[in-house]
Amino acid sequence: MTQPTFTVAEFRKATFSSPNQNCVRVARKNGWTAVWDDKLADERYTPGMSLPDNEILVFTDEQFDAFQAGMRSGRAEDRHLAISRRDGGYVFHAAIPQPIDGVKLRFDENEFDAFRRGVLNHEFDCARFIAA
Repeated sequence: MTQPTFTVAEFRKATFSSPNQNCVRVARKNGWTAVWDDKLADERYTPGMSLPDNEILVFTDEQFDAFQAGMRSGRAEDRHLAISRRDGGYVFHAAIPQPIDGVKLRFDENEFDAFRRGVLNHEFDCARFIAA
């Protein structure tokens, strides 16, 4: 299974995210899931632009679903997507090989809370992306 490219327009944020605030964004396509920090975007980013590998974390759908199941059950397992607290915020990084090593996405408390609530409410489940 070949990893697809992900465009800006394919990412969505949790409904609990503030409308005009930067957020954790998730895209799902062709058996793959990508996580992105939209604070990395600037005026060059258009909806159809493919995001570079050094700005996203990529997982198979199965890996991301296992992460979500763990978060929903309160297990703090970092088998695929690892989240650590640092400097009053949260750092997301992959616990599995990535196209580009060392990608870290940084989020504040509000961004992480909106993402967590989105996971708990099944907003990032595959079925929600297929129906869109």
